[in-house]
Amino acid sequence: MSGNTPAAKPQPTPNPAELADTASIREQIADLTARLSKLDAHAAVIAEERARVSGELAKLLSKASLAPPEHQTSTKADIARQRELRGKCAAMCLEDIEHIARVWCSAVSCIALGDGCALVLFDDGREPVFSDALASQCPQLHEQLTSRAAGMPPPIDAAIGSEDRFYLRFADGKQEWIASDECTADIKTKPVARVSFGSDWGEYCIIYKDGSCKYADVPSQLEAKLRTPRPKKAPIAAVNLGPEGEWFISFADGTWEMGGCSDSLHDKVDSIVKSGAQIRLIVFGANDAWVVRHTKPPNHQPRQQT
Repeated sequence: MSGNTPAAKPQPTPNPAELADTASIREQIADLTARLSKLDAHAAVIAEERARVSGELAKLLSKASLAPPEHQTSTKADIARQRELRGKCAAMCLEDIEHIARVWCSAVSCIALGDGCALVLFDDGREPVFSDALASQCPQLHEQLTSRAAGMPPPIDAAIGSEDRFYLRFADGKQEWIASDECTADIKTKPVARVSFGSDWGEYCIIYKDGSCKYADVPSQLEAKLRTPRPKKAPIAAVNLGPEGEWFISFADGTWEMGGCSDSLHDKVDSIVKSGAQIRLIVFGANDAWVVRHTKPPNHQPRQQT
């Protein structure tokens, strides 16, 4: 039995126009691929350069003791936490006690005491409050507070010492101070968290934002505390010096110690502790002036308005 084998179908002849389009597309693909490769190479160079410039900027900011604007980085939750850590309540013994007690509230971010004068700063944007005596006791500080133009970043931290010494930091990181040459050099070293001045021109203590500290001529008992290595989870939180050898130190775990203080201050601190409240900070002034910041006692009842 025999049959005929089917003839093969002829292949279609490529359209010259289609061949031209395909070649053009391939050329475009090759061109775009090459351009993407060049862009990737440039992107890698730019990323490396950006990392280098960012590192140099961070070093310069650290050397200049400049930090990101603190008033722009704090959320409501941050502020609430900071207020709790600072202590919303206060016991005080001051010459200008009625004036300071009248403005006291949980928004007080800092209180600084001098010789018969006090300065109160707030975290809610209100203007600083200070005693009339500040102008004569610390004129340069008074000028810094009263000469700032409206709308400029507010002061957020301050310290007052004898012999016109002061330290003032604003929300944009700018700092102003009058202090000894050694203290000045240490303030410029890196970003500062707190400054405190003692009785003599050369006595001071600086706590930096990284938890380290620098100090000079502080009481021996306090110096021993400052020299003692601290656990990483409980660094030094605050140090305050007084004009008569008083000192206070607190740590991030809530513990604290004090020394060189008057009997009246010891009695007040004891009564606060017995109430169940926690001591947060003690600030000293001349003539046994002081302010004790603390938390609300567990059984605290709001004061009735009359």
